[in-house]
Amino acid sequence: MMYMGTPRDYEFYVATRVMMRSLLKLQVDADLVIIASSDVPVEWVRTMKLEDEVKVVTVENLKNPYEKQQNFNTRFKLTLNKLYAWSLVEYDRVVMLDSDNIFLQRTDELFQCGQFCAVFINPCVFHTGLFVLQPSTDVFKDMLHELEVGRSNPDGADQGFLSSYFSDLLDKPMFHPPINGTRVEGTYRLPLGYQMDASYYYLKLRWSVPWDQTV
Repeated sequence: MMYMGTPRDYEFYVATRVMMRSLLKLQVDADLVIIASSDVPVEWVRTMKLEDEVKVVTVENLKNPYEKQQNFNTRFKLTLNKLYAWSLVEYDRVVMLDSDNIFLQRTDELFQCGQFCAVFINPCVFHTGLFVLQPSTDVFKDMLHELEVGRSNPDGADQGFLSSYFSDLLDKPMFHPPINGTRVEGTYRLPLGYQMDASYYYLKLRWSVPWDQTV
């Protein structure tokens, strides 16, 4: 997803290209698609199409109804554009990614996951930097309706909205891809490794994954 209006627009553009190149290098068996707001510079779109071999879907910015919430961070104003992923109904599964991801190995098995799959991380229920979804016009329309009626959203961004919309993720089973390559149905938690933040290792120079030693 790309949108304009932050002090770091160009940095996100570069990060998106780096992430796409990491996927191209691994020869992933999937289309690479960018959901871009209509004000993304034409030359950026052209470069990504020609040099990075991506498809670009142009959308109009979704109005954020949470702008007047206390402590609303304006840099998240347009992150609700991420909901457009549910409108990509030409695909059976979509792995939605933030531009600050980078891939070290293929993760094609994610396309075997169900209607919604994400990594459970406290305290935000799950992180929206990577999740799997099944596109659906009905779900997309319902999400737009929930924006209109003011569904609870603690941070006013995509993170809070989707955590509210899929609030029961912790109660769902862990995803284990079937070895025969078939797709599973339903909602699943993804293992932490799919959403490993650099701070777990590079910033501390050691692995630091919280766990309950009594389990």
